[in-house]
Amino acid sequence: MLRTKPVVLAMLIGVLATACGGSSSGGGGGSGSNKIAGIAANIHGTKDVSAGGTVELEADNYYFSPSVLKGKPGEKVTIHVANDSSTEHNFTIDAQNINKDLSSGGDVTVTATFPQSGVLSFFCEYHKSQGMAGGLLVSGSASG
Repeated sequence: MLRTKPVVLAMLIGVLATACGGSSSGGGGGSGSNKIAGIAANIHGTKDVSAGGTVELEADNYYFSPSVLKGKPGEKVTIHVANDSSTEHNFTIDAQNINKDLSSGGDVTVTATFPQSGVLSFFCEYHKSQGMAGGLLVSGSASG
């Protein structure tokens, strides 16, 4: 009986680590994984911002929420990104030369422009490979 205790303990630790360790889609308790403009993304909702104004975007553990912002072709949008995690993140839109770091608990505000058609990706340059990406989607376009 004494020999089985270490084995049982090791199995219990393995089960707890798996339960607490996140999901295979890149973590973040996500709503699913998909591709946005060809980039793997942990999807956490869509928001229509075609009415203008400022949109709040949450940067958390390996996802943005909402992950997809819908707008009109050529429309400018002000995006306030708040880092709600204890990890440093980043908000990047390569095509528009936007690249801003977000310290733990920090925030940044950027102005971006929707593409004329399709979808334009944004991502965290530090966690892009873990699915921390999203997109600016022109209303009526396929989600790409």
